[in-house]
Amino acid sequence: MIQPWTITQKNGQVFVDSAVAATLTTRWLAQADPAIRQGFLEACTLRHFDDGEMIYGFEQKQSCLWGVVSGAIRLFVAMSEQDPRLAHCAGPGFWFGEIPTITGGTRAMQAMASGQVRLCSIDRSVVVNMAEKNPDVWRSVATLSIMNQMTTIGSAEDLMMRVPRKRLVATLLRMAGWRHGFQGAQPMLTVPITQLELAEASSLSRSSTAVILKDLGGKGLVKAEYRSITILDAPTLKQSLSE
Repeated sequence: MIQPWTITQKNGQVFVDSAVAATLTTRWLAQADPAIRQGFLEACTLRHFDDGEMIYGFEQKQSCLWGVVSGAIRLFVAMSEQDPRLAHCAGPGFWFGEIPTITGGTRAMQAMASGQVRLCSIDRSVVVNMAEKNPDVWRSVATLSIMNQMTTIGSAEDLMMRVPRKRLVATLLRMAGWRHGFQGAQPMLTVPITQLELAEASSLSRSSTAVILKDLGGKGLVKAEYRSITILDAPTLKQSLSE
């Protein structure tokens, strides 16, 4: 059972309380061994990031496991000759950074804060120390990696949809956590994404994206604003994918 911590400080670092622990205990941690779950939560250090602040960049050597406590993050990829593009967004309860935590290598993604963001960080050295006492810690981290890999596979499948409207809706729902949310984090109502970023993520032109969003907005399903898109009727959007 998770203990009801209060916020404490040690060596200038702030550690989690019970509310933070509850936010971070989504499907991944909930199904972990209780001792491992407790160990991860006790190892969390809270960190604050301002809007637009870089959490980590490409090829950065620092390896941490991260959990979103409040606010939202934007994840960018650049695996080939293309410029960095927004690949995913996530809100409270979402965990990331497991691959460099496992491999100890540099990062192939870039993470940026959207709004005022609080994150839980667990340094790789802490995870390694925990695993020396209990090797099943690596199994737990690998489970997180599989969950995120399944989201990636789901997004690739969505991009194979031939109907542009469905492809855009599927991408938007996934960014909000309504689709392929294998970690079980609570979906976000507002996705911190521009129309251009959504167009690129959906493999559509900007003009086609604008037309689709205007139609969806006219039907009361979404509300497109500057640098964000709010989902007003997720059930109807989800239903439209099977029509």
